[in-house]
This record gives sequence, C-alpha cells and structure tokens, in this order.
Amino acid sequence: MKRKILNLALLLIAGVFALSSCGEEKVKSYPLDLKFTTASDVTASDVKDLVVIITGETSSDTLKLEAIRETSVTLPQGNYNVTVNGKINGQATAQVQGTATVSLYKEEALTVNLSLFYSSPLVFKTIYCSGGAQYYVLDSYVEIVNNSDEVQYLDGLVLVACLANLKAQSVWQEAYPTKYQCGQGTVIAFPGNGKQYPIQPGEFVIMADQAMNHKLAYGADESKKDEYAKSPDLSKANFEKYYGNGDVDNEAVPNMEVVYSNNKNMKMWAFGAAGRAFFLVKLPEGMTPSQFAADENNFSTTPGSSSTMLNMIVPNEYVLDAVDVYQNGVALSEHYPFFLPKDDASGIEAPQSYAGKCVRRKVSKIEGGRVYYQDTNNSSVDFKSNQDNTPGLVPTSVD
Repeated sequence: MKRKILNLALLLIAGVFALSSCGEEKVKSYPLDLKFTTASDVTASDVKDLVVIITGETSSDTLKLEAIRETSVTLPQGNYNVTVNGKINGQATAQVQGTATVSLYKEEALTVNLSLFYSSPLVFKTIYCSGGAQYYVLDSYVEIVNNSDEVQYLDGLVLVACLANLKAQSVWQEAYPTKYQCGQGTVIAFPGNGKQYPIQPGEFVIMADQAMNHKLAYGADESKKDEYAKSPDLSKANFEKYYGNGDVDNEAVPNMEVVYSNNKNMKMWAFGAAGRAFFLVKLPEGMTPSQFAADENNFSTTPGSSSTMLNMIVPNEYVLDAVDVYQNGVALSEHYPFFLPKDDASGIEAPQSYAGKCVRRKVSKIEGGRVYYQDTNNSSVDFKSNQDNTPGLVPTSVD
C-alpha cells in the first residue's frame, strides 16, 4: 500500500511539471537587418560614430558603428523603437539623426533615414567683459558649459574674443563668407593633449582673463574699495589667460595656450568693455591649434585695406558656438552682424560699460537637477543681459 501511495504521488508531481512546462511558451527571437540612408544635404561617407539605440518593452540593445554600413541584430520578438545619432566628419556642430519603429515577429529589414541638424555640445553659459570699475577690464571671464549628454573634452579648443561688431566688419564677410575673422588681439586655446580636461554633462568651467580676486584690485587705495566691489572674485577659476607680459600668474590655475597674437601690447584678452564678439572653435580630429596657426592659408590682412596686420580666419564648420555682444545703447541696425546667420542670427546688447554686469544664457529645462541651456543660434533670444556677474552661479528655474 505504501508503495502504491508513493507511486501515485510521483505520478501527480510529474503531471504538475508536465502541465507547467506545457504552459510555458518560449519567446522566439528574430534577426533585424538595419540599413541607413541620408538626406540630400548629407554625404554618407562623411557620417561617422553612429549610435543605434533599439528599445522595446522587455529588451533593448545599443550598437556603435564607426561609419554607415548595413548591420544586423537578433532580438526577442516584440515592438521596438529605433533611434540613430551620428556625427559629420570635420564639422563641429553638424550631426545626423533618424528614428523608426518596427514590429519584430519574423525576420525584418528596416531602413532608417538620417537627417542633418546642428547642435553644439559646448556653448557659452556666461560672458562678462563690461568691467566692474572705471576703465578696468582685467576682471573679464567666460563660462563654457557641456550642454550635451556625453562627456566632452576641452583639450585644444580655441577661444576667440573679437573687436566690437562695427559695420566695417562687412568687408570680411564679403571676402570670406564661410569663415570667421578672429580680429585684433590674441587667440588662445585650452591646454591638454587630447583627453586631459574632461567636462561632464551639465558641468561648466570658468576661463578668467586673470584668476585673482578683482574685488581687491584697488590695492592700497582704500578710497576705491567700493568701486571695485562690483568686480568678481576669479581666484578659483578653472583656467586663466597668461601672456607673460606683466600678467599676474595664479600658479594654482592652468594657463591657456597662446595660439596667435597680432598685437602683443594688448595685455587683456577680452578688451573692449563696450561690446565684443566671441566664438569657440573645435579643430578637426588630429589637428592641434599650433598646426592650424602654422598654415599661412589661415590668415589674411583686412580686405581692401593697406594694413599689413594679419588676422586669423577660421572655417565656419569648425565653430561650435558664437555670441555677438553688441555695444550698449547703440541700435542693432547700426551694426553689421559679426557672424554668419547660420551660427548667430542676431546679437545681445552688452551691459553698460563698467556696471559690473554680464550676459547669461537662458535655461530651457531642468531635469533631475541637471540644467539644460537654450541654444537656437540666435544670441538675442538665447541670452539675457544686465545679469549678476558672480561666477559659478547655477540656475534653479527655467527662463
């Protein structure tokens, strides 16, 4: 009897397992064959560093391709969203993007069309060059923020501050419609050999003309203490300009590298408290600022002028961000736009000279404490003027 009961129990257990296994339906997987096409304004051979993100309800995958090519991935059956992002070789802000959806219940072939768009990973967050005390402009600084979702590197990025944008600037645009003129003064670049200076998504750095506490620049003249109180404390800046011609060198702060200077008597970088134009340059991969400056084709005298002064000129496609800060109190119509409309449709009025105010980029959104900044390639709508010039401020609300 005990043996019969035991055998019956074993049969029942086996039956339960059999029913259980019959109820489990194995999820099938199928190949997804991917192809990519480009719009007419994109040359497929110029596209690089494609990132393909495939997202489903229960499964996802990410593919990285150095160039456009057909590829295949096997995934569990289901519905998927496909997003593709890529870069354009030799261009600082041009990118490609495409999206598609697919139902994968058998082997499928999917073609994703890639369209061109422009977006700069690094942009100017703050520009202060109006001066805090009468005729004092050594307290200038700029903040540069990583506005992307990927780590960027400052190494070798070229930083330019041009003379105020007068109508005479039009001779340059007429002669070089696809290039930027660096103007009178010194062109500088961030130090580093490639990946020494990473900047995380949402982080920003401060580049000071001189990394010191400019509130104390009155020296022994206590009567000017209140006047200099409007200047910022830049002693904790991340980088500083240093020409070695009487500059105060803060040894705790890395120096910017001098790329080119056509006026060695100018001790300040962002000279011109009445207005200034700025742009940030990312040279092609493998090219250093010194190599760019060694090419005579990257220089020109003023078109139609007898001047022998050489100005550096930079191809439009190398420019990451451009901001035109035009003179306070002068109508924009009195100025010729300094930059090409593609990169800077209009300017932002500078604060009053020596008022100790700056221009700051507006905030487009804040997600999980991360601030994203507005970038429509139009300084007149992307920036606010007459702002607090305290360095390192982090916005807490959307503009």
